[in-house]
Amino acid sequence: MRTDRHHRKGQERLPPFVPLLISTLDSAAWRAMSHGAKVLYIALKRRYSPKRHNNGRIFLSQRSAEKELRSGTDQISRWFRELQHYGFIVQTRGGSLGIDGKGKAPHWRLTEIGCGYNHHGHDDVPGSNDSGAPTRDFMRWNGAKFRDRPRVKKTESRPQFQGRAVPEIRDTPVQEIWDN
Repeated sequence: MRTDRHHRKGQERLPPFVPLLISTLDSAAWRAMSHGAKVLYIALKRRYSPKRHNNGRIFLSQRSAEKELRSGTDQISRWFRELQHYGFIVQTRGGSLGIDGKGKAPHWRLTEIGCGYNHHGHDDVPGSNDSGAPTRDFMRWNGAKFRDRPRVKKTESRPQFQGRAVPEIRDTPVQEIWDN
C-alpha cells in the first residue's frame, strides 16, 4: 500500500478523470449547447494538465477529434465554432502547416480554468486576463443561440461540348448523346 502526504493509509488513488464544475453544467450557455459541442469540450478538457499549467496551450487536432469522437470534419469544425460562440473556449494560436509539412493544431484556452504563468511571473497566454484567474466567458453569454454560418454549396462545373453543356447521361438515352 502506497502512503504519502496526498494519500491516507488504506485509500486507493483515484484513476484519472475529467472534472466538470457543477456551476458550468448549470449555466444557461451549457444547456443551450449541442451534445456534440459538449463532448468536444470534454475531449479538450481531458488534455488540460494542472501540473503543466497548459491552459492556453491545449490542442486537439481535427484528425484526432474525428477519431476520438467518431464524427466527421464538418461536425467537429462546427462544434469548435459553437464552443467559441458560447464562451467556453478562446483560440490562443491558430493552426498552421509547419515548415516540415506537418500540420499544427490550433491552441485553446478553456475559460472555466485559470491560466498558468511563465517563469518570469507574466501571463504567457494571449487572450487571458492579467490575474490568470478563470474568465468564465460563458457566464456572460448574451442569450443569442448559435447559428452556424451557412455552408456555401460548391457549384458543379459541367464541361462544355462545342459551346453547349454536356447532356446528363442519367436523363438522356445513350443513342441521343452519341448523335449530338
